[in-house]
Amino acid sequence: MARMRNRRGRAWLVAATAAAGAAMVALAAPAASAAPASPTWHVVKSVKTNQGVFTEVVATGKTSGWAFGGQFNTLSADTAWRRSGATWAQDKAFPGKKNETVVTAGANSPSDVWAFASQINGVSRVLHYNGKAWSVAKTFGAQIGGASVAGKNDIWVFGADFFGMPALGAWHFNGHAWKLTGKGLQGGSALSATNAWAFSGTKVYHYNGSKWAGTNLKSLLPAKQQLNFPAVTGIVALSPTNVYAIGNGNLQDEGGPTVILHFNGVGWKKVASSPKFGYGSMSTGGSQQISTDGKGGLWLPFPGVDGQKSFMLHFAGGKLTPVALPGNPLAISVVSISRIPGTGAQLASGSTFKAAQPGVNQVAVILQFS
Repeated sequence: MARMRNRRGRAWLVAATAAAGAAMVALAAPAASAAPASPTWHVVKSVKTNQGVFTEVVATGKTSGWAFGGQFNTLSADTAWRRSGATWAQDKAFPGKKNETVVTAGANSPSDVWAFASQINGVSRVLHYNGKAWSVAKTFGAQIGGASVAGKNDIWVFGADFFGMPALGAWHFNGHAWKLTGKGLQGGSALSATNAWAFSGTKVYHYNGSKWAGTNLKSLLPAKQQLNFPAVTGIVALSPTNVYAIGNGNLQDEGGPTVILHFNGVGWKKVASSPKFGYGSMSTGGSQQISTDGKGGLWLPFPGVDGQKSFMLHFAGGKLTPVALPGNPLAISVVSISRIPGTGAQLASGSTFKAAQPGVNQVAVILQFS
């Protein structure tokens, strides 16, 4: 009996020791690391400028970039703000003018930045930053509607008629001279001097280095109704066999619906559509604001007008998904977007204001998605 008790005692002791050891191991083991937070849109800079809006932003590197502020009918000159790390500071030597707005911008590097500005009188200017100072590279007698910086010494500008003013057409700069390559093109995206895309109305156009050839995408756009005018409102060329065009039904008052069209090197097809997302003409008109997400998808800002909520529209995997902006969606408007090179992060710009009174106490803002 004694031996039996001892055997049972040893068994209990072994079990107890093992349990205690397991508990000590559990206590000694490091806590599981928290899952990384999902990226979100957040404001990184707010400026109470006379203009109250950053109309354009361009990322020139992982920690560098530019934002431009202004709008038509202002009494103060357009401004430029330069990013250095986490700091945004005004460049007071920027040659902005009164009644002028930077409508789009692009860059090859932090020392090769281009800003394209249109004035209320129909004149437009191309401004260049060489890493040290800004200069006026070109003045046009018509308004710039869109531009594309395809590479060093490979710059494109586009502009169709604007409220009865003369149409700019499509111009190319090769580092030495500007050349008119086509007329009546609203905006575009270029891969090189011999491979560029543009759009106007329901058509997209391709340039092969000598001429533009058009393709009518009317059948892929939202159907024509009594109070809408379907059109292509933006285009972005990622490679010769990977080009996206943004289509919009432009339904009166509501805007939309928005469609995503894709060119695979052979032909065009519709890859996404949603009647829920309107005001696409406002987000992809003018300077044709579209940004790649670095993973094969696209970002489009939807500013929200007349009581509509503002949001970012993300296209990925054949789906369109609205992504929330910080603060009150009725009191923020984002009008420009630019991917931070080499990352999936994004910069965006626009303004915040009182929800019930757009334009009142308006503050220019820069946002980042990271």
